[in-house]
Amino acid sequence: MTVAKNIYQRRASPNEQRTASREDLGYYYAVIVGAVYELKGELNISAPETFYPALSQCVQQEPWLCVVVGDAHTEKAFFERVPTLDFKNHLTILSPSEKGTDDLTLIQETLEADVDRPLTKGYPPWRVVIQPLQAPDQFLVVFSFSHTIGDGMTGPIFHRTFAQGLNETTAGTKLAEYQVATSCTKPLPDPFDTPERLPITWSFLLGPLFGEILPKFILDFLGMKASISQNDKGTWTATPIFFNPKTHKTRVRVMEIEAAVLEKALRVAREHEAKLTGLIHPLVARALSKSLPDKNITNFVSQTAINMRRSIGVPSDEMGEFASGCYSKTPRSEADGPLTPEEWASAKEITEQFALSASELKNHAIALLRYAPNIRQWMSSKIGKPRDCSIEMSNLGLVDADAAAGSNVVIGKMVFTQPGHVAGPPMTCNTVTLKGGSLMVTMTWQTGALGIEGDEGAFVDGVCAALKSGFDVL
Repeated sequence: MTVAKNIYQRRASPNEQRTASREDLGYYYAVIVGAVYELKGELNISAPETFYPALSQCVQQEPWLCVVVGDAHTEKAFFERVPTLDFKNHLTILSPSEKGTDDLTLIQETLEADVDRPLTKGYPPWRVVIQPLQAPDQFLVVFSFSHTIGDGMTGPIFHRTFAQGLNETTAGTKLAEYQVATSCTKPLPDPFDTPERLPITWSFLLGPLFGEILPKFILDFLGMKASISQNDKGTWTATPIFFNPKTHKTRVRVMEIEAAVLEKALRVAREHEAKLTGLIHPLVARALSKSLPDKNITNFVSQTAINMRRSIGVPSDEMGEFASGCYSKTPRSEADGPLTPEEWASAKEITEQFALSASELKNHAIALLRYAPNIRQWMSSKIGKPRDCSIEMSNLGLVDADAAAGSNVVIGKMVFTQPGHVAGPPMTCNTVTLKGGSLMVTMTWQTGALGIEGDEGAFVDGVCAALKSGFDVL
């Protein structure tokens, strides 16, 4: 019997190569977008085959779920489509938790257990983990996937299709027949980070280029920036970059901003011409300021992910890597109570900056990767160097998961997380809002990266409590 071979698709783009190299080095594994599903029908969520038809629908629509990454250890990574997928290799159902564990804690524990787990080589790099929650009709669906096959928005796109597939699963469906699915035959879309889509100017290129070979004082004399970041001597960057594969671990904290509190916050933000992502920046800066008493820390630089689909004419429901990013600086703040006029001005300015970055295709940082002679070597050379910012902010925005009448399941919450960065900021703040629901926030960090004395978990708990308080008093 002849075994069908994988089918070559295309080379990885520079940014796709970056994510493939980062994963191969062990620095970063799964992006996770989870959703709390509420059971309305008669599905048996303890049986793996219940989920096979929905997974089959996903892979037959999405080419990114059907590819493997070849030669990730080289500078010439590429994508191949597998002919079929066996869902036994992609689906795990966990046992119910002990009674008395609240759902938020269980969600946090599930995310932390999965976020550093390598994706299985030789199979398309994604998996689904089902965790029953305390209520017998509720369960968490964790979709973990390699950043090489998609950005954060890929998660909500998956859940919309997956929920639709569950809602089309009927009592008469022959579930076991769906265990092995034929791959989607659509070709992979073209890369996002091409010179045609993301042009750069010489002035934008030369600063970072010369920053690798010229001393800083010469760059200052020439008026060139060695980095695209905005760090100065007062920027909190915690520890230098480090990595020990034997002890590396990501820690996760999950918090919830209730729908009523969020609605009030959005209303006040609109009055100040700011949006949610812009608002979160001064709130996080205030929370970090309370937790870091060192007055030599005067500001926090954030690296914020920007969804570029609209700017390049890509449908909002297309999976793939279409994220860029920009840096912004927020001053230290010792204020209490509602945001000050200066903090609202900062929220408005950051909101405007993000809108400009999302619409302007010229001079994006990820476009510089095409000039890196060896991306893997560049990433590994970061070890021992200062971090380029304080925190990454990544907001998936508002997700609409309305279900039709008579549905088997409805989605009640979404949650988004990613590993603590080895070669990036010491903390990440990941947010997502379900339409009509609450804002879910996760904070993640690499153990040992925060550069504080004492319990890092207690430190981040304090940051989360201060952030929640900031929303409460807006």
